[in-house]
Amino acid sequence: MLPNDLLSYIPLLCIAVFAACLCVLLFIVKLRKVAKVSFVVFLSLFIIIFGCVRTVFIHDFALLSILFIVATALFIPYAVMLAFGKPKEKKVKEKKEDVVVRRPEAIVQDIKAEEISLVEQGRNFVAIASDSFTNEEGNQELLNYINRTCIDVAKADGGAILTVDDFDDVISVKSFIGDFPPPYKLPDDLPHKPIRVSTSFKYAQFPLRDNIFGEVASAGKAELISVPKVDDRIYQNGPEEFLILGSLIFVPLKLKGQDVVIGLIALSRNADKDPFSEEDFQRTQTLAGFAEAALRTSLLFKQYKEQQELTKESDIATKLQKDMFPKKIPAIPGVSFGSFIEQTSGVCSDVFDVIPARQDRTSFVLMDVAGKGVNSLMVMTMIRSMFRLIVNTTQTAGTILSWANRGICSESYLDHFASVALLNYDHTSHKVQLSSSGIIPVLRYNVTRGVLEKISIDCDPIGVEKASTYKDVEFIANKGDIIILYTDGVVEALNPQGNQYPVENITNIVRLNYKLSGKEIAGLIKSDIKKFVGTEMLHDDQTLLVVKIQ
Repeated sequence: MLPNDLLSYIPLLCIAVFAACLCVLLFIVKLRKVAKVSFVVFLSLFIIIFGCVRTVFIHDFALLSILFIVATALFIPYAVMLAFGKPKEKKVKEKKEDVVVRRPEAIVQDIKAEEISLVEQGRNFVAIASDSFTNEEGNQELLNYINRTCIDVAKADGGAILTVDDFDDVISVKSFIGDFPPPYKLPDDLPHKPIRVSTSFKYAQFPLRDNIFGEVASAGKAELISVPKVDDRIYQNGPEEFLILGSLIFVPLKLKGQDVVIGLIALSRNADKDPFSEEDFQRTQTLAGFAEAALRTSLLFKQYKEQQELTKESDIATKLQKDMFPKKIPAIPGVSFGSFIEQTSGVCSDVFDVIPARQDRTSFVLMDVAGKGVNSLMVMTMIRSMFRLIVNTTQTAGTILSWANRGICSESYLDHFASVALLNYDHTSHKVQLSSSGIIPVLRYNVTRGVLEKISIDCDPIGVEKASTYKDVEFIANKGDIIILYTDGVVEALNPQGNQYPVENITNIVRLNYKLSGKEIAGLIKSDIKKFVGTEMLHDDQTLLVVKIQ
């Protein structure tokens, strides 16, 4: 039944009529074999016609919407195939009088030029970037392939790819192919010979200013220079013929989605040839876009691989370091010992050791090595090994520290230093001998006087100056005296308000609980620090030793 308000449905009827006419015309095209028409087109049109006519009589607009979606969904894959499929070569009938005899080489060259597919080259870039992951020279092969492709597509005589080093603020040549007269001033002492000039160019570096490469990279804008002599950014060397500049193309390489230039494609065409065309320029920019994607893939994988290696290295170093921590503290005559260590992620910079050196001497070592990572672990291991070898002597703590310092300073490949405190305790005479380097404080609670005071002497860390010497602090400990050693991470712990953990808290805990064992006092200080810090992150490793004389 026709609707009462027929005028409102006229657009739908018009769509149905137009679709029907289009079906008839396409059917005629198919019969005459003028062009191929897929059945998908007819099916889509029939669905549209059916939907429009049905809606006029049934008034079901919801179904009409669904039918339009179905018709579009059927047609889109066909349209995508037509848009991005490989075009078929057209067969052109040549008139007999127009046929020109051509050399086979010229015919092959023309066919190759016509068959160049920028999209296919882009796929090749990404494929080579993927292959480069397992090849040490893969990144260089990728750059050379991109360079050759750009030279071929733009019909250039030479090309160079340069990459930006942000750390050194320079742009360096990484790939150099063909004949490319330098567009910059050659060094005065460089002979003007083709092999010497090209070799110099191949390994050249340029600042990001006062030269065409640096300025294009800094500006981030592609440049087509047809007449170099009118561009004041370009220097014309000469008068040798091989140094005369022709037209030039410069296209920056950027990270996708970022305005960060990572490199530059530079192409040159000899002066005796026609300048680069706008089409050559556009093709090079298109290839540069594909090159950016390939280089970004290579760069991201390289960063991922480096991160994986660092993580693996860190895991190994962390495991090795944990093996250095004393698993079980031996029974120490006349001493109650307590400790705690709180680590941040990765290799901890703190380590302590308890060494029963002789029957009459026990050595306590606490060190805080600058930095983190394997290099820091090496320094830590070396110092620990030195102490375990040389504490079993009659030498003082200061002499032992001086020996260790000279040993570390002699290793020229190491660039780390360490704060170390060495405490020797003789339980037969109750003699305490202390020497420290760097920033590790040592406190003594004198039970007789009831005060907690710093007894360590500030001086250079180990590894800074080979001639450094370290002094000894000696005293006879009273029964009940408490000696505390800790790293700077303890008093640099921050609470939510940004305040550091106060030394006064340690003083108060010791004064109120000096009768407890060393282990119990260390536990109280650890709990107090955690309460002070709350939910704040730990920014530095924390280590504390408590030695109570009994």
